[in-house]
Amino acid sequence: MSLDFTTKCFVCEEPVANDCLRNSEINLPVCDKCRNTDEEIQAVKKLQEGMADGFVCGCI
Repeated sequence: MSLDFTTKCFVCEEPVANDCLRNSEINLPVCDKCRNTDEEIQAVKKLQEGMADGFVCGCI
């Protein structure tokens, strides 16, 4: 099952409205229940860590 980041909270994966708030660091929707929680912080860290997997910086 893949996560649709446009219609679900990136933390709890519950459906969200189109006009919901977004996390300012990664620009993904976050529901009111998860906003500003430790779970949101951990989800951001997990996604940021995974962004660089398999990539090598071309500036080196």
